[in-house]
Amino acid sequence: MFQYRPERIIIDQAVSEEPLTEQICGRFPDVPKTVVENFAWHQDESGTDPLRNPLTQGKKTLHLKYFQGASIKACPGFSDEVVCCNYFTLDLIENCPFECTYCILQAFLNKPVITVHANLDEILEQVRQRTAAQPDTLFRVGTGEHSDSLALDQILGIKAHVIRFFAKLPNALLELKTKSNHVEHLLDLPHGGKTVISWSVNPEAVVEQEEHKTARLNERLEAARKASDAGYKVAFHFDPMIHYPDWEKGYQELVEQILDAVPPDRIAWISLGTLRYISSLKSIVDERFPNSRAFLGEFVPGEDGKMRYLKKIRQRLFRNVQQKMEQLAPQIPTYLCMEKSSVWKKTMPHHPQTAPEVENRLNRSLQQRFPMEL
Repeated sequence: MFQYRPERIIIDQAVSEEPLTEQICGRFPDVPKTVVENFAWHQDESGTDPLRNPLTQGKKTLHLKYFQGASIKACPGFSDEVVCCNYFTLDLIENCPFECTYCILQAFLNKPVITVHANLDEILEQVRQRTAAQPDTLFRVGTGEHSDSLALDQILGIKAHVIRFFAKLPNALLELKTKSNHVEHLLDLPHGGKTVISWSVNPEAVVEQEEHKTARLNERLEAARKASDAGYKVAFHFDPMIHYPDWEKGYQELVEQILDAVPPDRIAWISLGTLRYISSLKSIVDERFPNSRAFLGEFVPGEDGKMRYLKKIRQRLFRNVQQKMEQLAPQIPTYLCMEKSSVWKKTMPHHPQTAPEVENRLNRSLQQRFPMEL
């Protein structure tokens, strides 16, 4: 798997003395470092042009920044138009060293450099205050919205602090979602059962074609086994599912491979979601990844403005996996990501109408299956 190393580190003055800044800089003693008042990447005079080629230039800059605003917030996928799961996201890193062809970050982020929010203690204090204000709510909080949760962590060492922090929170679960196999540095941490390590998965044919620089499927599953053996709950996200020529066999075999690698009683949940994208993404992918086949198929614009497979195609993809799950591991809760209740009705054995219904079902399952870990 690709190993990231920055060519330079830009440090905003506001975080120059933060412990996390010192830790990260210590990991790269030979990498040039510059402290600036406030890094403006679009006015960068280094001689590179990160906008022109984000693959070879932008991501080679590591920017340590002071984060302002609310660090913990409702998942941006939440909408009255779809049935969500009441998930929360935690902003720690922006951008990702991996190169998945379909990645929304290519069109979503307004800067191509990799940014670390270095005022970690302040960020986590917001989490403490938010969860303490609602003591009867179980917060599921993920860090994989704007970057892969573990792609950089083996060298940056951020998640150890976060895992220890969540281990002491009475009403929160941390989810680290990844396509990497970087778990060795986490296995001996005192996680207290309060961290779920999850993997985004696809059949190996899709991984090879569309998920560049990521861990191969067998490497992800081996990492999941190690995490499970270390007492972590694990989870899997079939997302984005791709409608490729051998999809039916591929996704059924993927279910079998997961259950062969990890005991079902250690799998907290499995989510299903098909490829969706904003229209501006396709031209970017066509230029950066001309061999990608991700956008081949019948797509239509949804009410949220995103392009999606035809409803009947999405339902076939979901049913294929759901039926296999019901056959092999019916105790593991499954849910759809960013789909209307009408899609649930013809796909899933349960038909929630609202986000709290999905949330309650997941929480009940956690309390029943992992009563000593919550």
